[in-house]
Amino acid sequence: MKALFIHDHPFIKNNKTGKLYTSGNLNSELWNRYLKHFSSITVIGRCKSEDDTSRYHLAEKENVTFKLFYDVKGGSDYFKKRNKIEIKLKEEISKHDIVILRFPATISIFAAQYCIKNKIPYVAEVVGCSWDCTWNYGGLGTKIIAPYSYFQMKKAVKNAIASIYVTNFFLQKRYPSNAEIKAYASNVILKEVDETALTKRLNKIEHNSKVFHVGIIGNIAVKYKGYDVLLEAVNKLPSEIRSKIKISFVGGGNPDYLKDLIKINNLGDQAQILGKYKAGKEIFNFLDTLDLYIHPSRQEGLPRVVIEAMSRACPVLASSVAGTPELIHENFIHKPGDSLKLLNDIKFLIENKSELNQMAKDNFANSKEYLFEKLEARRELFFKQVTKIIEE
Repeated sequence: MKALFIHDHPFIKNNKTGKLYTSGNLNSELWNRYLKHFSSITVIGRCKSEDDTSRYHLAEKENVTFKLFYDVKGGSDYFKKRNKIEIKLKEEISKHDIVILRFPATISIFAAQYCIKNKIPYVAEVVGCSWDCTWNYGGLGTKIIAPYSYFQMKKAVKNAIASIYVTNFFLQKRYPSNAEIKAYASNVILKEVDETALTKRLNKIEHNSKVFHVGIIGNIAVKYKGYDVLLEAVNKLPSEIRSKIKISFVGGGNPDYLKDLIKINNLGDQAQILGKYKAGKEIFNFLDTLDLYIHPSRQEGLPRVVIEAMSRACPVLASSVAGTPELIHENFIHKPGDSLKLLNDIKFLIENKSELNQMAKDNFANSKEYLFEKLEARRELFFKQVTKIIEE
């Protein structure tokens, strides 16, 4: 049985070797999730080329074929080149036994529309909210298409033969499905939790130095990540607290937007942009240096990096967007854009070691619910049910 996987994900082609890489989680290891149930996978997505791919993970794997768009940059490109996209979609859909559509994604929307019209069964993987993604992504152009994107995704998920969500509740409520087969499992890949992480964290809290190290991870060029909210909150802290804080930004992308924000908030001496770190050990080592991880994003599904921070027993403050409140206590959640609540939360934690200790214990314990073994068991059952339907 052959599967077709469709998403807007931009893979990266190495200019020298021609090999394909990813900055996200669609790496060579992830395809095992599908190859357990299907003989081969064809992946439709986008692609860009770079010379240095050392910070990325290999995307290629045996029995996985890539059919990528090299000239679809995103935004209006999807609609300008829709005819070309649809020709490839129709051609590939006809060759496969099952179609797996990951949302939100414009190419997945086009595929769903074709499948619904021609009564072709497909699976929906819901990893985020289309409305939040398009409304918070950028300027007027993306806001104009937000209603279209939202309602088309809603229709697509509703008509899938099976739907799997990364959240426990949030995305299910916003994008309900009529499918008999439904499941939930985060996309985080947390193979194990280091039992020494909690002890090390509690010791770090107890012997904290004069510097309070705050960190955030994400594409530094993306405006919806809430960097402005974090910097504004720190800027408005009382001077005696603000002077203790050091902020580190980790992530790829053009740094100009973030540099401007740092300058506007007069935090040039306290904020540093570290660039992209490789997933796994590099990210975990960075998280271990922090006293507090902050995730003020305006758009998410279920943020993997928050779960990763929790697995290192790191205290976390985050916005209430999407499924994030499923992860941490409501006391440490702020509404997207609410820099005043974030400011007060930072101030409270700096002044209360006992609360930091409790957060570390709670986060560490909760992270174990997202171990790969537990999530993979749910996914395996889900796809076993899908293949049974197809075979019948």
